[in-house]
Amino acid sequence: MMLKKYKIYIINLKRCKKRKKHIIEELKKQKITNYEIVDAIDGNALPPKELKSKTYKNTYNKNPWNIKMSPGQIGCALSHIKVYKIFLETSFKIALILEDDAIFIGNFRNNLEKFIIKNFKFKKQITLLSELKEFYHKPISKMQKFELVDVTNAFFTHAYFINRDAAESIISFNYPVKTIADNFVFFKIYCGIKITGLNPFIVDQDNVNHKTTIHVKKSNLKKKFLFKKKLFKVKIMIMKFFLEFKSHNIK
Repeated sequence: MMLKKYKIYIINLKRCKKRKKHIIEELKKQKITNYEIVDAIDGNALPPKELKSKTYKNTYNKNPWNIKMSPGQIGCALSHIKVYKIFLETSFKIALILEDDAIFIGNFRNNLEKFIIKNFKFKKQITLLSELKEFYHKPISKMQKFELVDVTNAFFTHAYFINRDAAESIISFNYPVKTIADNFVFFKIYCGIKITGLNPFIVDQDNVNHKTTIHVKKSNLKKKFLFKKKLFKVKIMIMKFFLEFKSHNIK
């Protein structure tokens, strides 16, 4: 069975029983049973000293990555890192990570599942099953109505595949936490991870019945010039003169 080729992890705050029930029902619809539920880290419940120790600071006691994160965002990043560490203790080469508000909008099993796994061809790779902010028009691979595309920007973590090298790279870069869990542009630039995605996407978030437990912190910090990030933006701007880009309708 294809499910034996990868491990599935569900991130869920222990106190959010309704969300846990929701995601289990979603998995039943897809006939998925080989999943593991991982207790999420509630950044809002961490003591200030522990929260501080798990957040990156340089010698000037500042986070130089232009990110001022809320405790909830730090907890989310720590939760994904926790899953990566659990995954790396197994013999599986690929993991599917789902957050507990994920909702499948299409049939994932069998052919589509095989198509995704078959196209894990890069040393460090993430394949997003959620909405994509921007991607190259020309697909990497195609199967019927689905395409695997090269993603230049995306910011959702409720459904994605990741391989071992990508997981190791993010742990090395983002622990202590430098940036939010869905900063895929940073992971592409600073970790060398190939970010791919499915077009059309097949997993959405149930924002109606399950409100986010993460609250964004507004920042008035003066932005620091990040050379690699600026170079990446310039590269994409130039590429747009020669290549066509597409986007999903991000809400």
